[in-house]
Amino acid sequence: MCQILGLWYNLVMFKIKKTNVTTRSIFLVNRPFQFKYSILLSLLGGLVAALFAAHVFYFLNENIHVFIPNFSESPEIAQVIFGEQKKIAIYLMVLIFLVMCVLFFLGIILTHKIMGPVLVLKRKMQDVAEGRYSARVYLRKGDELKDLAVAFNSMAKTLQEKSRPKRLKPLKLKPLKSKPKRLKTRKKKS
Repeated sequence: MCQILGLWYNLVMFKIKKTNVTTRSIFLVNRPFQFKYSILLSLLGGLVAALFAAHVFYFLNENIHVFIPNFSESPEIAQVIFGEQKKIAIYLMVLIFLVMCVLFFLGIILTHKIMGPVLVLKRKMQDVAEGRYSARVYLRKGDELKDLAVAFNSMAKTLQEKSRPKRLKPLKLKPLKSKPKRLKTRKKKS
């Protein structure tokens, strides 16, 4: 039981200790999307597995006389065959359930690799929208959307450079060769 809880904790909290690497400690970054996608993937896989199992089961039922020629003559053989068919049906249902569970967890992992970078990009876009042009996106190794992160970083760098106040070059003043002329001032008449 402790091992199962430990595996669950590792799946949900998925922590990697590395230096200078962005990590996400929460595996479910967008629960509604991840669960919806994972359940859909699981149901689709379960449906395919169930159709395959039904096809195999139907094939065995229809062609039992080929495998056991005197099937209809002996009631004992028929009883053994029906007992084995029940075992096969239970085995196939358990197998379909396991396939659905594996596909559900694969769906969580795949959506994590997609939604994690999307969430990071969303947060950094909010930073840029608020005027913090120094925001950069650093994704983990193996994450999807690396090209989008590179394009975002390039855009943020360009915005940061364009938003800096331009420095004026200092003027070089040359000394005057002649004396400056004095301006004449007018006297007020009273």
